[in-house]
Amino acid sequence: MRVKPVWLAIILVYGILATTSLQLSSENQGAPKPTGTKSAAKATTLPQIWKSASTGKEYRVKIDGDRFTAEWLNIPPQAAKQGAYIRSECRRSGSRWIGTSRILLACALPDGKTKMCPMLLRFEVDFVSPDRITGGGEILRDFDCGSCEVRKTGWGPFNWAPKR
Repeated sequence: MRVKPVWLAIILVYGILATTSLQLSSENQGAPKPTGTKSAAKATTLPQIWKSASTGKEYRVKIDGDRFTAEWLNIPPQAAKQGAYIRSECRRSGSRWIGTSRILLACALPDGKTKMCPMLLRFEVDFVSPDRITGGGEILRDFDCGSCEVRKTGWGPFNWAPKR
């Protein structure tokens, strides 16, 4: 079964959100800057809550040594009730963090029912400072709700700023 255009747009938005999501706790929000890299966080405390410039979604971000995590915070209540989440985890690789986003989102079927679909998409952080976080991640281009099959992905950039 194929995704209708409206649902494809919704799924694409969720895919973009996945590129901007992350998981964390509230301790140790900064990481020392490795020698020779411009994109690593300085030895200062980073804000915990970040907002996507493109989607308005909010994420809790944590950097602990070579581990970058984030979690989507403002999940719509109905989706949260169904257990929806987007959690990203990356490990430092040179001057960037490279990892994945684990996602569980509702997908509307043609019969009006909803199916929860798990996904695993690539996620990367290129730059971290106290004022912005940038990177990119896989976004959904073709997705089958009936089988929860990711058929085709693309790559989308993201830009986050601290929540004010």
